[in-house]
Amino acid sequence: MSTHIAILLKRNLCALAYALACLLSLGWFPQGATAQPPAADRTAPQIVRTSCYMCHSTQGSTPDLAFIPRLAAQNQTYMEGALKAFRDGSRSDPPAMIYMWPIAQGLDDAQIQQAVAWFASQPAPAAFPPGSSASAGRDVFTQGVPSADIPACASCHGAKAEGAGIFPRLAGQNAQYLIAQMRYFRSGVRNDNGAAMMKPIVLHMTDRQMSDVAEYLSSL
Repeated sequence: MSTHIAILLKRNLCALAYALACLLSLGWFPQGATAQPPAADRTAPQIVRTSCYMCHSTQGSTPDLAFIPRLAAQNQTYMEGALKAFRDGSRSDPPAMIYMWPIAQGLDDAQIQQAVAWFASQPAPAAFPPGSSASAGRDVFTQGVPSADIPACASCHGAKAEGAGIFPRLAGQNAQYLIAQMRYFRSGVRNDNGAAMMKPIVLHMTDRQMSDVAEYLSSL
């Protein structure tokens, strides 16, 4: 019960943080107050210090909730596309609408480029401990399941799941986040550019296979 309460509290704090970031990005401050960068890393671009760090951390490597991805070492091209999809509303899964739309709609192209360049330059996040089904997930990731029309994930995301270009880095990502995104693709809730490639694949995957692959990827 205490763990569940802690998760709910953290969710609410993140939502509040995003709302505050929106106000800050519009130049709103209580009378006599000034914006202060986080002590964690004052060398990050201002947009990271004011709008990103509260949920993603300044280095982009610490979140542990299903709706917050790790951004450290993520591909610039992918992140830029994602932020623009948040900004124009073409990515409309629930966390996107609740948390990212208000932030992204306040960003211009230069700010987006500054943010993604910063996170892409950060050291890759530490892997999570491998779960009991990580080996089964490795088989799906590297070989696919030909009998079920599931191609090898590595064919697009790379042998080490580091991604490239429009294909995101999946290595070291939170397993629950990965599972959530696969389910969004499968249900059609997530309908951005990646959906055209991902939906035909995940439609053939079972919940067990999604969980196995996610556990494997989180351990890389």
